[in-house]
Amino acid sequence: MQSFQIGKNEAGQRFDKYLKKLLSEAPTSFIYKMLRKKNITLNGKKADGSEKLKVQDEVKLFLSGETFAKFASPAIRFYQESVAGNYPYTPLNIVYEDADILIINKPAGMLSQKAKPDDISANEYIIGYLLHSHSITPQELATFRPSICNRLDYNTSGLLIAGKSLKGLQEMAEQ
Repeated sequence: MQSFQIGKNEAGQRFDKYLKKLLSEAPTSFIYKMLRKKNITLNGKKADGSEKLKVQDEVKLFLSGETFAKFASPAIRFYQESVAGNYPYTPLNIVYEDADILIINKPAGMLSQKAKPDDISANEYIIGYLLHSHSITPQELATFRPSICNRLDYNTSGLLIAGKSLKGLQEMAEQ
């Protein structure tokens, strides 16, 4: 059995959308079948997927470890890597930080975003920093990924704005 607690970045969305993120490799029909059979529950009760999630809701998946691993999203693997300590941490030049956004001064020679899957970019350093400072938990990374809101060329230094929360990303997108 796997258990997940809903945080502020998952709250407000439909339960079935959350499950599609969590089990992104699973067919939609599988998710609804597991809901019908009560192999996936919300707060210990049968759910149909249309429920709106709230902070502190508890999701339980009564799936074998093998089945879960087969259907888990790549973000779950990212979560497992960060739990294992495989995420880069480096001190960042932080210009501003609050609960929802982070502004850093990116040095020249750092990628803003990955060009290839094995690259390490400002996004990865920011996530490493957020994990290190306990601003985000590894479990939250399974369904939400903080990200930069603007980009700078590799050889350019300057300010990068990152959304630490869904609210921060939405507010920056509005701007």
